[in-house]
Amino acid sequence: MRGLPDLQLWLWILSLLPIISVLVLMMIFRWSGGKAGVVGWFLTLVVAYLWFGGNLHVLSAGMLKGLWATVWVLYIIWGAMTVYNVVDLVGGFKVISDTFTRLTRGNRVLQLLVMGWAFPGFVQGVCGYGVPVATAAPILVGLGYEPIFAAATALIGHSWAVTFGSLGSSYSILVRLTTLDPGRLAFFASIFLGIACVMCGYSIAHMYGGWRSMKEYSPIILTMSLTMAIVLFLVANFVTPYVASMVAGAAGLLVGGFVVPRLYKPKETALEAEIAASSELYSFHVAFAAYYILIVVVFTVYLISPLKQFLQNAWQIGFAFPETKTLLGFTNKAVSKYQPIPFFTAPGTLIFTAALLGYLYYRAKGLWPKKGGRLLVSRFIKQVMGATMTVVTMTMMGVVMMETGMTRYIAEGLAATGVLYPIFSPWIGVLGAFMTGSNTNSNVLFTGLQWDVAKLLMLSPYVILGLQTTGGAIGNMFCPMNVALGTGVTGQGGREGEVLRRTALYNTVQTFVVGIVAWFILYVFFPGIE
Repeated sequence: MRGLPDLQLWLWILSLLPIISVLVLMMIFRWSGGKAGVVGWFLTLVVAYLWFGGNLHVLSAGMLKGLWATVWVLYIIWGAMTVYNVVDLVGGFKVISDTFTRLTRGNRVLQLLVMGWAFPGFVQGVCGYGVPVATAAPILVGLGYEPIFAAATALIGHSWAVTFGSLGSSYSILVRLTTLDPGRLAFFASIFLGIACVMCGYSIAHMYGGWRSMKEYSPIILTMSLTMAIVLFLVANFVTPYVASMVAGAAGLLVGGFVVPRLYKPKETALEAEIAASSELYSFHVAFAAYYILIVVVFTVYLISPLKQFLQNAWQIGFAFPETKTLLGFTNKAVSKYQPIPFFTAPGTLIFTAALLGYLYYRAKGLWPKKGGRLLVSRFIKQVMGATMTVVTMTMMGVVMMETGMTRYIAEGLAATGVLYPIFSPWIGVLGAFMTGSNTNSNVLFTGLQWDVAKLLMLSPYVILGLQTTGGAIGNMFCPMNVALGTGVTGQGGREGEVLRRTALYNTVQTFVVGIVAWFILYVFFPGIE
């Protein structure tokens, strides 16, 4: 392990200390993400300095890179908060809620599955980068769901679509960093992600009402999940992986919104009848206009390749960083622009654009309230503080761990599990997502490691890399940066630990299930598969 200490159990556990401390403080002691992040950040500096050769140059560069990396996430959070408040100030969520109640005949679980699972999967297919959570979580709050529950639902609901989402950005890394057949990479990834998709539906139902809800709504969950999983597999393998999540999410929306309500009709209650008969201030389409605008803006920019390329290259903001090397020799190459932000195609820019256009639309309709601008700013300031602190401290912790080799050291410890490696392989993907908030970055960090270990253990690299990117996708529901995004857009900054407690179980179960399935594929059903 060039540039890293020799692998030792005590030091491997010590390198996990910042992560463990953050989880314990947030999930058990109910600290805010910002306060827990400060502790994790401090412990990272101590461990990196004393045992990983993190000199002042390396540590300061890591912290500055971390500060810059937060801008991307905060830009999305602030934009999503603005869109939500624009819609809320004109009373749009009352209309949206009444409409969905009629559409689903009052079936609250079906509402969750459509707007907290299929919808964010669809949005993830095109944009990603936190936009699905930033869009779906506030809508769920507007539909009357408790904010922490809404954030957790959106986090779980979008995770299955991450690898083939953002027009396949995470999957493309696997292709670019290996010489493996892209088709076979997509084959195994789509199998594992399809399993995760099914489990996401059951996870949301369980979080809502326990085992009873899982059993009661199993026909609905199976109808939607099998539709999305099968479409994901077919599109990824017979059309192109780059639009698989988008098409699968769209199929889920159609089945959940129009087919399922006709197949499984609950009895209409008096309350639902009253809502159905009530008159609206204005139509659903007017109320949902800001989100329509967001979808149109995102699709226009991301799906028209010449436009996207032109805007992406028009103005990229980034800072140069020199090469850094720890005292042990772990090296980070110099970069002319570290994680540059393409301003005109950044998700935050697109969300703020939708917020502005939505405001102009509602004002032209005569719906914008007096002193609405002042109310918007007042709400915004109150909402952003907790999420901002969490993102800043957690990101600095994660980047310093990567810059000093601590993250790589943890992954190589997991890689030493031998015959059990397929079970632990997706956890390396989860680790990457936890530290960076991104499946794409997780694949950048660990594709080479996973490929090397697969060759060393004579395991199919296609299966192992399928596990890597599936773990990175599942990990999106549990990483602090995405959790802070969820609490931020629902106005619950500082309550990140509550969201982590809700998603931890489902993250763990899904990761172990896909790992165990892979172990049986490699050692029982198809031993020797290449």
